[in-house]
Amino acid sequence: MQHAAAALLALALAGPAAAQEPERIDPAATRACVEEALARGAAPTGCVEAAHAPCLAVPAETKMVASLCFETARQDWSGAIAARMATLRETAPEQIAALAGIEVKYDLLASLLQCDRLEELARLRETPAEDVLLQEARCAATAAGLAYIRLVARLPDPGTGQD
Repeated sequence: MQHAAAALLALALAGPAAAQEPERIDPAATRACVEEALARGAAPTGCVEAAHAPCLAVPAETKMVASLCFETARQDWSGAIAARMATLRETAPEQIAALAGIEVKYDLLASLLQCDRLEELARLRETPAEDVLLQEARCAATAAGLAYIRLVARLPDPGTGQD
């Protein structure tokens, strides 16, 4: 994200109270949330919002802190996607792993394209830079989170007997 350095600088200038480490995404808890939602016949998309709850709870007057929180969440989701893909490459048939890679790549690209659209519209409307940065960080984190839960929902762990 091109504005991550600016967010970190602003956070550093905000002082020690704002410099708390953001809560991290827990992939195991997210997998459990997805499995529970699917067992109930519900869409698992709420699992991303639940994982982002700490970022959503950041006070409105500290937008840079919230932006950093969402950027950290995006990084965590990206790490979870990479770990999941590594597991699939090691344990699933080659074609299934390749299919998963294609699906996650285009799920993420499609969502990020919408994030770019929202950013351009916000800039056109002359939205304040802090608001644009927060929107961009939240959108990118949500895009990565949704790509992860789709990957988990579509391809349960190989060898567990789940389809």
